[in-house]
Amino acid sequence: MSSLRAPLPRLQPSLGLAGMGLLAASPTAMAQNAPPAGGIALPELNVQSANPPRYRADDTPVVRMPTSVREAPQSITVVPRELIEERGATTLREALRNVTGISLAAGEGGFSGDNLTLRGFSARNDFFIDGIRDSAQYTRDPFFLDSVEVLKGPSSVMFGRGSTGGAINLSTRMPQQRNFGELTLTGFSPFGLRATSDIGMYSGTVGVRLNAMATRQDIARRDHVTNERWGVAPSVTWGLGTNTQVSLHFLHQSEDNVPDFGIPIVRGRPAPVSYSTFYGLAGVDRERTETNVMTLTAQHRFADGVSLRNTFRYGNYDRDLNATAPRLITAITPTTNLANVLVNRQPQVRRGTDTILQNQTELRATANTGPLRHQIVAGLELGRETSQLTRFTSNNRPAATLFNPNFYQAFDQTLSVNTDADTTAYTLGLFAADQIRIGEYFEVLVGGRYDRFDARFNSLAGATGATTRFDRVDDMFSWRGALVFKPTSTVRTYFSAGTSFNPSAEALTLATNTANLAPEKNRSFEIGASWDITPDLAIRGAIFRIEKTNARTPDPANGTLNVLAGEQRSDGFEISAAGRITRNWNVIAGYTYIDSQITRSTTAAEVGKELLNTPRNTATLWTSYDLPYGVQIGGGLSYIDKRYGNNANTVIAPAYVRYDAAIAWAITDQLGIRVNALNLTDKRFYEGVYSGNITPGAGRTIIASLTARY
Repeated sequence: MSSLRAPLPRLQPSLGLAGMGLLAASPTAMAQNAPPAGGIALPELNVQSANPPRYRADDTPVVRMPTSVREAPQSITVVPRELIEERGATTLREALRNVTGISLAAGEGGFSGDNLTLRGFSARNDFFIDGIRDSAQYTRDPFFLDSVEVLKGPSSVMFGRGSTGGAINLSTRMPQQRNFGELTLTGFSPFGLRATSDIGMYSGTVGVRLNAMATRQDIARRDHVTNERWGVAPSVTWGLGTNTQVSLHFLHQSEDNVPDFGIPIVRGRPAPVSYSTFYGLAGVDRERTETNVMTLTAQHRFADGVSLRNTFRYGNYDRDLNATAPRLITAITPTTNLANVLVNRQPQVRRGTDTILQNQTELRATANTGPLRHQIVAGLELGRETSQLTRFTSNNRPAATLFNPNFYQAFDQTLSVNTDADTTAYTLGLFAADQIRIGEYFEVLVGGRYDRFDARFNSLAGATGATTRFDRVDDMFSWRGALVFKPTSTVRTYFSAGTSFNPSAEALTLATNTANLAPEKNRSFEIGASWDITPDLAIRGAIFRIEKTNARTPDPANGTLNVLAGEQRSDGFEISAAGRITRNWNVIAGYTYIDSQITRSTTAAEVGKELLNTPRNTATLWTSYDLPYGVQIGGGLSYIDKRYGNNANTVIAPAYVRYDAAIAWAITDQLGIRVNALNLTDKRFYEGVYSGNITPGAGRTIIASLTARY
């Protein structure tokens, strides 16, 4: 509904006031209303239009780097709150449909929640909230977010381990120097209800903000699958507008879902069953999560261009999963009568708790050395993460027929402990980056990071009581460098290169076949450019290569172990546009092409094949137009090419195009309505594919929202 705040001064002065309210809430307006000398100097923003485009966020600071998105020599896509709300996105996964080079994944092996592939490499552990890792398994709801930033290409110089294909950073909503309130009530078809609120107050130098959400939704065209969650995100800031600010933010989110592990793979393709077919069991399949994240941030401005920031984070993530992964019991031949095929209801039963305790200290400074102007960020990161996971064995669940599984089939469940594992990992990270401006036309970025990652793993076998213990310590250095050339004030070109690493315990687990392996190493190269076509419209493009130079692959001499003898690469290019074409016409669009390949492996069947879950072509478009009398129409699409569910490329998820549409009406400056149609054509498509099962996406979903604000 936020787009309804865009001013239409020629038609409705009241809507112009609503647009001014939006500007007052934005970083641009805060910069314009910054306190006089003695208050904190916010980053300098490039205010190019009195009516800025809703989908451009070029002035967003890049987390842990001394640049804004506009100045960064890297492909970065920012999904602002306005776009999330216009498209009716109620999950992070829906918000990420605005980003190309991404493909969603399903819950293989008990992994559910947010899981995706970015530029050909898994990013399941590469989620961050305000720059601090948030890699737990849960469905992130955007009710407390200001924006989602997708940083593409290896990013270990900023975030440490992982980040091979990139990282996803979530920026939270924080208190502002104004009083405001917003309440949105939403109904879904098929059945669903949602309510969100965003309330802010301030007095003197103290501001508070409360975001809250409750959702219950049946998933369209998926029998028995439901999502239910609620959350609150209160925050308070002391010292608003002064040299010293202290902020406390808390996030709580609870989920109670019927999880969906989809349908089986038959002859390398999705089973030819009804879209609604579900293989779970009533009273058995259930997923519950509890997420609690507390963040304390203190920052002080010493002088112009010099500030120190310390962020302390504690997070606790509980998860209880009992799900059914449908897998075929016997092999299928071309002559097999599918009516007689039985499906194994493979149990995926997990209970676990993850925690994170992390402290990051960051110094930012600007300085001149002769003709050179430096923008510097340097810091220290200390962290402790734990993961306790109990896997259960379930007595044999009754097999289901392929075409007519009985959801209400009687089943007396008995669980026994299979393994009980816990991991404790310690992180030490030292990082620094310097963006150096050399005259009017050139910039150089240099950055480096040292990481020490110490993981200790213990596992107790439930049947035998045998204990397994692994310890692994890795020391790695990551770097990034870039050269920027600005031939004109509206054009920036760059060449960048960088590295990242993936330790064996990246996901807080170790095994016999990986415990003795050094980290996988990755390197990337990117040539890119951006062009401000008009003050309100910009395009960006890049050509990239990512190489994994020592991928894990089975040891040919001992199949129970892995060796670092593989190689993988991802070549491609992308182009995107965002901004305002005319006064009332906004657009954001993107296209990415990826040519991925396993170039070396000890498994001959994989050599020359594409990386799993990596579509060659992805595209996205969303556009909206402001009509007279406060009416807005919008529409768009997301395209995902075919993907493979295994490295041998024998399991395929078909390509698809999903169309979405919206219409909104700002009745007054305090009241507005919006109707969204997701998957407008009721297209049958698949969210994620693996070797044994595949998860269908939701069918046509209608969303009607009423928003009141002051």
